[in-house]
Amino acid sequence: MISPLTVLKSVGPKLVPFFKTCTIFFVLFADTPASETSAPWFFCIVKCLPIISLILFVLLNGMSITEYYRYSRRVLIGLIFSCLGDACLVWAKSYFEVGIGCFAIAQICYARAFGWKPFNPYAGTFIFGLGALFYAFLSPALHGIMVYMVALYVMVICTMAWRAVARVQFFGDLYIKWTKLSGCFGALAFVISDVTLAVDRFRFHIPYAHPIIMMTYYAAQLGIALSVVDSQVDELIDASKRNANSESTQTSTQENGHSRQPSDSSIQANGFVTMPGLASCDMLIHRSLEEREAVN
Repeated sequence: MISPLTVLKSVGPKLVPFFKTCTIFFVLFADTPASETSAPWFFCIVKCLPIISLILFVLLNGMSITEYYRYSRRVLIGLIFSCLGDACLVWAKSYFEVGIGCFAIAQICYARAFGWKPFNPYAGTFIFGLGALFYAFLSPALHGIMVYMVALYVMVICTMAWRAVARVQFFGDLYIKWTKLSGCFGALAFVISDVTLAVDRFRFHIPYAHPIIMMTYYAAQLGIALSVVDSQVDELIDASKRNANSESTQTSTQENGHSRQPSDSSIQANGFVTMPGLASCDMLIHRSLEEREAVN
């Protein structure tokens, strides 16, 4: 089975622009938040470059309008709105609320990408409980429209974190689990970044808040972007399982005494019945492995 190290070796070159632009940002602005810079437009460009690099990374890993690239499309849209939110927060005095709105849309896109299965209500209850406690901690410092905007944002980011955590199943294929762990890491890092930002802005000053916020933020976006690697294989496997379950249900409902005939969606070969979706899935997985071996 292909290892996470092999995957990183194959996708690593595509991440070089991200690491270079992150280095440039921290060299120039590690100790300078947007409110203190004398060149906000330059700050904005340098701040957004790492996210633009991740947008290109997602595109280079494949993009299509088919259902198999649904995960990648939603992560891509989330990254675009995150980039817009980054730009708005450079001018936080005028566009802070707009920035929150952009990031809320990004969190919704990420949550939709992570999906609703498995549901895992226990993780949701725990995360939303922590979110409610944190909002209660912030609420005395909130006024006007921020009372409602922060409440809404806490709800959407808790939903995103819940769905990322719920995806992680500690069984099955190691490679598939690795990509889900990457998304989970990204979601939790996003929560840490936003909690730090909110406490520093609304409650009290946190030493070194700016580098902490940006380091965890870039790490979060990297983790979520990495989770798109071969996400189309996951989608194809899920679609094949749904087709197989549908076939099984149709067969089981046949009346007793009738011979079980393969449906139109199955193929008979050498006395065996196979599902086209499963065959396509196997071909796609083998092709992905061959591409990685060629890269290495």
